[in-house]
Amino acid sequence: MTWPMLRAVFLREWAQAVHCPADLAWHALFFAMVATLFPLSLRPDAVTLQLLAPGVLWVGALLAVLLASGKMFQDDLQHGWIDQWLLACRASGMPLALLVAARLAAQWVLTAVPVLLVAPLLALQFGLAAWPLAVLMLGLALGTGVLVLVTGVAAALAGGLHGAAMLVMLMVLPLVAPALIFGALAVHHAIHGQPVGADLSLLGAMLAAAALICPALAAVGLKAATEI
Repeated sequence: MTWPMLRAVFLREWAQAVHCPADLAWHALFFAMVATLFPLSLRPDAVTLQLLAPGVLWVGALLAVLLASGKMFQDDLQHGWIDQWLLACRASGMPLALLVAARLAAQWVLTAVPVLLVAPLLALQFGLAAWPLAVLMLGLALGTGVLVLVTGVAAALAGGLHGAAMLVMLMVLPLVAPALIFGALAVHHAIHGQPVGADLSLLGAMLAAAALICPALAAVGLKAATEI
């Protein structure tokens, strides 16, 4: 019973995205605009571009995913889907956190993967070599996972409120700052030939902790939102 319900939640989000492909392209387009326009304000110096590349690419990627995830549960709450989740969980005995985890996994695939596909092309204009680019991609995969999980908690807590998207951004940005710092540092270290294991390990630890904690916290927030 558990797997079919998780699969149904994931496939529902995928079907909605297929019917609105422009939403998928918008995440990558926003990231491309941020990363492309920023170098135009600088002199075309290879050293300067490499110095600023990690911060620009990380900020652009995180903002693209955050803007796409700020209203994650708002429509589900308004249309009664969360109520259906609660009823299904009571009938089957499955924790609501598992359904929330499936929803968050779908959110990462639909918002972060388009950004990750565009990132290598954008990194070329900054002159990143193969190894720094590989570190950037791995760091972004971990960091966007942390961002989606933390955003899920904030979106669940603010789901029943007006102006939820802005409130979510205000709550999430300070919490994901460590992921941004460690991710950008890993790329800087890769550019200068320094070890990157510590920075990537910290990102992995943050992702593991968020994966264990955030679905449960988001489930509590959704339960509270349905009672408002």
